[in-house]
Amino acid sequence: MTSRRVQREGSLSQRIARSAARRDLADAEANVAREKRTLRRMTDRLLGPPSVDRRGEFGPAAGRAYWQMRLPPLVTTSAQLCSVYPFVADPGLGVDGPLIGQEVYSRSGFVFSMHELYRAGVISAPNMVVTGEIGSAKSSLLKTIAFRGIPFGVRHYIVDVKGEYDGLADAAGIRPVRIGPGLGVVMNPLAGIARQSGQGEPEWLQIQRARRLLLLEGLLEIQLGGALSEAERSLIEYALDAVTRSDDGTSTDRLGTPTLSLVLAAMGQPQMWAHRLAGVHYDVDQFSADSRRVRLALERMVSGALGGIFDAPDASALTVDFAAPGAILDLRAVRASDQMTAMAMTCAQSWLEAELTRPDAPPRVCLYDEFALITRHLGLVRRMREQLKLARALGTANILAFHRFSDLAASGSADSEQVRIARGLIEDTGVRVSYRQAPGSLDAAREFLGTTDVETDLLLHLRRGVGLWKIGLRSYVVKHQLSTTEQAMVDTDSRMRHTPDQGQRPLTDAEYETRESAAIGQVR
Repeated sequence: MTSRRVQREGSLSQRIARSAARRDLADAEANVAREKRTLRRMTDRLLGPPSVDRRGEFGPAAGRAYWQMRLPPLVTTSAQLCSVYPFVADPGLGVDGPLIGQEVYSRSGFVFSMHELYRAGVISAPNMVVTGEIGSAKSSLLKTIAFRGIPFGVRHYIVDVKGEYDGLADAAGIRPVRIGPGLGVVMNPLAGIARQSGQGEPEWLQIQRARRLLLLEGLLEIQLGGALSEAERSLIEYALDAVTRSDDGTSTDRLGTPTLSLVLAAMGQPQMWAHRLAGVHYDVDQFSADSRRVRLALERMVSGALGGIFDAPDASALTVDFAAPGAILDLRAVRASDQMTAMAMTCAQSWLEAELTRPDAPPRVCLYDEFALITRHLGLVRRMREQLKLARALGTANILAFHRFSDLAASGSADSEQVRIARGLIEDTGVRVSYRQAPGSLDAAREFLGTTDVETDLLLHLRRGVGLWKIGLRSYVVKHQLSTTEQAMVDTDSRMRHTPDQGQRPLTDAEYETRESAAIGQVR
C-alpha cells in the first residue's frame, strides 16, 4: 500500500519550487532578449549601411582616411569668429539703448541708440536712413524708436505730413501742433540758429546767411517750377542782407531777424540795395525788370496757400517746450500737392531746426518722413545737406525715411546734382535700415546702400517687420517687436479693415477711436 504525501500550502518545499520556476522564466526571457540583440546587430551589419568609425565610412569612394586627423581645438575671439560664422557669433554693438527686437540669426536681443553708437565710435555720423515698401512696417520702426527713446532722455521732433503720428502723441503725452490756414499757429522759417560754444562770430554769421539763402532759393525754385536766373539769385541775396543789416556797417548785435514779408518788402525798395549794383555796372531799372519774376513768386507764396502760416515776427514765434517728450508738427491741413507739401515741410523743419540749436536743448532725434518729396527739388536737397552737416555740432540725430530707393533715382538723371546729393546724404549716414524692397528697386538699393549680392537678394524676401540693418561695417537682420501699447500706436490701416454696418452712417474720428479702444481693452 503506497502512502500519499500531502504538501501543506505555503510550505518550504512549495516556496522553493516557485522560486526555481521564477528563475527559469527570467533566464529564458534574458536569453530571448540577448538573441534578439544579436539578431539585430547581425541584420544591421549584413543588410544595413556600412558603419562609420573615426576614420570615415567603409566602401569604395567613401573617403576613408588611413591616418586619423588630430587637430587642436579652435580658440579665438568672438570678433574673429564672426567672420567665419556671420550673423551667429557676432559680439553685438556693445552699447546701451532701447530694445528694438531680436537678431534673427543669433536669437539675441538687439538694442540701438545712435547717440551711444556715436559716443562709442561705432559710427562717425549720427544720421540714419530707413526705407521699405508700403506695408513692410517702416513707419512702425520710426514710431517705436521715438517712443522708446523717451525713458533714455532722448526727445523726438517730427514733421507729420500724413497725420499718422496721433497714436504716438497720445502714448507719449504730446499735444501735436496743427499747422494750417486759420489754425492760429505761425512760425518763422528764417529764424536764426543759436551760436555754439567755441564758434567764431564770422563763421556763425556765414552759416546763418547761407542757411537762409538756401531756404529762400529752394522755395522760390519750387514756386517758379525751374532754376533761378543770376539776377533773381542776386535780388534774394540783396534783400536778405538789407533786412538783416549785414552790409551797412551796423553792429552785429543789432542784426534783425528776417521774415518772408520783410524780404519781399525789401525786394521792392531799390534804395536799400542799389549800391550793390554799382560795382557790377548793372542798371537798377534793368535789374528790377530782370528779377521781377522772383518778386511775384515770393508774393504768391506769402499771400497764397502758405500765407499767414510761415511769416511770424520773432516776438510772436512759436517755441519748443524742451520739458516735453518731443514735438510733432502736423501738416495734414496743407497737403494739397507734392510741391506745396515739400514747401511746407521745409519751412516747418527750418523753424524746428533753429529752435533745436538752443544751448539748453537735450539729446534729440529729428525724423524726416517722406524724404523723397524733398529730393525732387534741388534747392531743398541742398539745404538738407547743409543741415545734416551740422548734426554733430548740434547734438542732433537725423532719420531720413522714404519708401523706395528708386524714388531717389527718379528725382533726376543718373548724373544730376540732385541724385548725387541724395546718394551723398545716404553715404554720410552711419546707420542704414532697409525693409522689404520690390524687385524693381533692388538695383537702386544696391547702388545707394552698397549691399552685397546676398544682402540685395535678401531684401526681396524679408517678411513684415524684419529689416536689414547696416551699422558701420556690420550687418544685422533684426525682427522688430512691438508691445501691446505700441501695436495700437502704430496701426495705420485700421480704417481699411473697418466695415461699417449696412444702413449706418460712417463713424466720426472720436467715435472710431472710442470703439477701437474698447475693442483693444476686451482683447486684453
